[in-house]
Amino acid sequence: MVFTSEMTLHGAGLTGSLGVASEMIRAGRAEYVVCLQSDATELFVDALAMGAQADADPQYEVPYGPTIPALYGQAASRYLHEFGLAEADLAQVPIANQKWGVRHPRAVKARFGEIDVEQVLASPYVASPLRLWMCSRWAGGTAGAVVLTAPDNVRPGQDAVYLQGYGTATTHEYLTDRMNMKDLRFAGMGAMPNLTSTATVEAARQAYAMSGLTPSDADVRELSVNFAHMGPIIMEDLGYAEKGRGIDLYREGRTAPGGDLPTDTNGGWLSFGQPGISCNMDAIVEAVRQLRGTALGAKPARDPEVALVQGSGGMLAAAGVLLLTKTA
Repeated sequence: MVFTSEMTLHGAGLTGSLGVASEMIRAGRAEYVVCLQSDATELFVDALAMGAQADADPQYEVPYGPTIPALYGQAASRYLHEFGLAEADLAQVPIANQKWGVRHPRAVKARFGEIDVEQVLASPYVASPLRLWMCSRWAGGTAGAVVLTAPDNVRPGQDAVYLQGYGTATTHEYLTDRMNMKDLRFAGMGAMPNLTSTATVEAARQAYAMSGLTPSDADVRELSVNFAHMGPIIMEDLGYAEKGRGIDLYREGRTAPGGDLPTDTNGGWLSFGQPGISCNMDAIVEAVRQLRGTALGAKPARDPEVALVQGSGGMLAAAGVLLLTKTA
């Protein structure tokens, strides 16, 4: 059998590849599929300083030399403006993630201990309104792999995790494309153009519909929060809060250890670190370990039965969502 493809979902590509593998197994084109992703950080400079040529419009953005945080900072500014929020509100996101990170032996920011609003706001600007503590850092050469097969192939004693639902969606390529979109809509994204909702809305809808699960069924959530404002935006897009109110989940401690919505249990990209090009593998591995009870860091108060994994790609461009369960 020969099959070639190219996943153009940027950082959400791995999330999407599990869906493709599942479809191939369902169609009888494959029995076992290995999904592998790895990174060699030495090939890249730090994401905070890296130019955004790969994700910037070559005609309208690249000539101005934007960095990745500068492009994301536009969405952060718009989010704060539309919903009357401030930098102190965004500080709640790295504070919550760091509470998980300090409990994980491999989190790159664990050594700094828990943080507070004053520490976050005292860190230097990277791209206004995003300060250093509000930005993910390169985690450093991570890698991982998962093997997919049909449930009938699971042998006795194997600690299998089951893929119950998945979805992917793309809205644009560059932010300039997004700001020219007036007609393309997915339900729940609101009127176009906007910079305060993402393709996660549609990817989640697909995953929920396929699995029969709802946001409240997920016991843990592993997200692609590379900058602080993406935390509340993604939680809103997943259905956990109304648009503009996702920050309340972080402010009230609901996503942190002991909360009822444990999220980014390895510290997420903001504390564990963003694993370079292998973006979503760490999130998938963390979700599987949480379901198996073998997590390296802290565990939720209640043993999880359902895990949600969300992947983001490009400049708010693409998304993928997986729903995994402990039992078939």
